[in-house]
Amino acid sequence: MRRNRFWTAQALMGPRPAGDAAGRVREVTVVRPVAMKEFYCGAIIHGCETRLVAAGEEEILAAVDTHARVDHGMTDVPDDLVEQVRRGIRNVRPAAYND
Repeated sequence: MRRNRFWTAQALMGPRPAGDAAGRVREVTVVRPVAMKEFYCGAIIHGCETRLVAAGEEEILAAVDTHARVDHGMTDVPDDLVEQVRRGIRNVRPAAYND
């Protein structure tokens, strides 16, 4: 079975503690950035179909770190792999609301 996952950096972040009053969101405003960053893990790890999308490069790197540890069983991410990821990050334009 093919696995096709689409993760955002927000999906990889943990929830706020239950007792945190600021943790309850009363209103959500979605503002799409002009440009976003995207990384396709299959470009480095053959057979992986995970695509990560975030607003900035640092968010992508944090999401890649979590993905490498959880899905690929890496205990730490080597520096040369981080450099490959940096080279593999590309700019993408967010989809329109009507898409």
